[in-house]
Amino acid sequence: MAVIDWNSVPDYDQWGIDSYWSCDNWITWHKSLVKHFGSEIAKQLWDYAYAQSGSLSSNLDCRTFNSSFRKYVNDNQLSPYANAGVFAPILSTYGTASDVLSGTLSGISSVFTGDNVKKLINIAIIGGIIFGGVYIYKSVKK
Repeated sequence: MAVIDWNSVPDYDQWGIDSYWSCDNWITWHKSLVKHFGSEIAKQLWDYAYAQSGSLSSNLDCRTFNSSFRKYVNDNQLSPYANAGVFAPILSTYGTASDVLSGTLSGISSVFTGDNVKKLINIAIIGGIIFGGVYIYKSVKK
């Protein structure tokens, strides 16, 4: 892998099997541009270069499915959707929804680990006993 600095030329994903920049390479390049030119010029150069990539290139993964990439471009006010045209709002919304769902599922899965499972089972058993007791009480009272 080549070293990426401020004067590197982006390696765009072309049709077929080829080499291309990963999401991390684009981030590295932006950081190098900021160090060399400052944030405003780096933003302009990065936005222009990123927009030159094809619509169905590897950049689709970066701006739609890669949450760390989307966080970086959001934190640095970069525009990864410049070449997406009318699909920009859809891709942006999908990426955000994907992050929310991923975070929710991560939170849910962390509840069902280790001692939490034992606690949840105990709560379910106690709840079942209470529900059963109330049901029996109402049935007998009739």
